[in-house]
Amino acid sequence: MSKHPTLVLLDSLNNALLYALETATCLAIFYLLYHFILRKESSFQYNRFFLLAAIITSLSFPLMKVGYNPENTPSVLNSLHDVSNEVRKEPIIEPKGFYSVTVMASSEKPFLLWWEAVILIYITGLVVFALRLFIQMRTFKDFLWYKRHNTRFRDNYFIVKTEGAMPTFAFFKYLMWDDSVELTEEEQKQVLDHEKVHINQKHSYDIMFMEVLKVLFWFNPFIYLYRVLLEEIHEFEADRTAVKANGQVAYTKLLVKLVFQKMGITQGSFFAKSKTLKRVNMIIAQRRVNWLKLVSPIPVAALLFFIFSCEATIKRNTVSVAEVGYVYASFDTNDVKPAPKTGFSDWKAYLLDNIKYPEKTKADKLTGEVKVSFMVNEFGEIKDVKVDEGLGKEFDEQVLTAIKKSPKWSPGVKGGSPIPTKIQIPVIFNAS
Repeated sequence: MSKHPTLVLLDSLNNALLYALETATCLAIFYLLYHFILRKESSFQYNRFFLLAAIITSLSFPLMKVGYNPENTPSVLNSLHDVSNEVRKEPIIEPKGFYSVTVMASSEKPFLLWWEAVILIYITGLVVFALRLFIQMRTFKDFLWYKRHNTRFRDNYFIVKTEGAMPTFAFFKYLMWDDSVELTEEEQKQVLDHEKVHINQKHSYDIMFMEVLKVLFWFNPFIYLYRVLLEEIHEFEADRTAVKANGQVAYTKLLVKLVFQKMGITQGSFFAKSKTLKRVNMIIAQRRVNWLKLVSPIPVAALLFFIFSCEATIKRNTVSVAEVGYVYASFDTNDVKPAPKTGFSDWKAYLLDNIKYPEKTKADKLTGEVKVSFMVNEFGEIKDVKVDEGLGKEFDEQVLTAIKKSPKWSPGVKGGSPIPTKIQIPVIFNAS
């Protein structure tokens, strides 16, 4: 019987809310790691990789399901995993009562249940942010078309003179140049050197990736924090390259000069953005690379992977019964083969209930089969039970005892008369 559609919807909503919670937890932990350990490091490309990797892993870990054996895992890790499992066991939305409504004269169904309101609010936010991004991209495209006569191709990018309509910034292979700002040739070169780093390092891909995530996860505050951090790293990286080409003193003076320049489209990589003092400090600071800090995310990522992606799989030793074989007897179409009176399914179920993997040998992890043969006489009684191929004393005794005490069979009938028939059956022991 299939689930009621509302139950299916509630299950999906529970999974989505749990995914959002786990994703936010991973993002928060990586953010704290970055803030306290990596934020002041001058390895800008590494920090950029870390932030992008932190986002991707945070979105991916809750979706992965990898089995592990808790018996081979330290108890401390098992305890951490148990704590996370306790959260997963309790549904955020209880399905009981949401799919069946008893209508009474004095009661009315609410216009919106709270979980219905959650879905409506999310979809509304999704549409608003998607529409906002679309309008921004369309506006930028229209501006490029309007300024097509002021566009020139240089090296591997297009330079577009904005005539004061937009500030100087880089977006993919377009360098928007505000030619209304008075700059010396040296200052123009410094700005160009800075913006070309954004183009060459493809910083716009990072920004657009974050913009798409803002549409999908508009409710998650960490997405906005990570976007700000990525922008900072982009500016630090571009500043360092420009300083190497133009000198520290001249470049920092230019930063201060342009600090109050207004900003336009938010997706661009601007030369004069806020937090200029922080950029100047990063330019002046000369720090040695601390390799210990750079490897610190590895154990954190491994721990988060274990908590959110791994599921405990308890491997148990099992017993199974193979098909019954008839030995030294051939039955024609009109003959009747011997069979348990309650049927083979019930007889096998009886064996499985009474044959257990021996406790004393679990540590040995033995896998194999015990072949047992017995006679079903003319009266359906089981006689002459013996082991043809054994696996060990404990295994053999389990099978012999169960078969000797098993229910009676119906005897085989050949030519209209009951006959004794030899039966052989393999019992398989599997140590997982």
